[in-house]
Amino acid sequence: MAGRKLTIFPLIRKIELIEAVESGKKQKIVAEEFQIPANSVSTIMKRKDNYREQFYSGQVDVNKQRARLANHDNVEAELLRWLLPLLKNFVGKNG
Repeated sequence: MAGRKLTIFPLIRKIELIEAVESGKKQKIVAEEFQIPANSVSTIMKRKDNYREQFYSGQVDVNKQRARLANHDNVEAELLRWLLPLLKNFVGKNG
């Protein structure tokens, strides 16, 4: 069974697509230019506020294909605070 080809856009390409649609181009034309289905353009446009927030906040690397945000910033910050001295002193991290 042959699967369909999935195209995952990095955040920067999604922002470019949003700007192209908002500049007045029709979604169908933009879909052809970006070589994706028209319903993908529609989905990106529905989520444009979320993509813009991620892009302008700097929370996500714009070239990554998937945005993975920290769900627990305080836990990750504490883990990093604990781990850095261990790495600096080459202490084992097994326990």
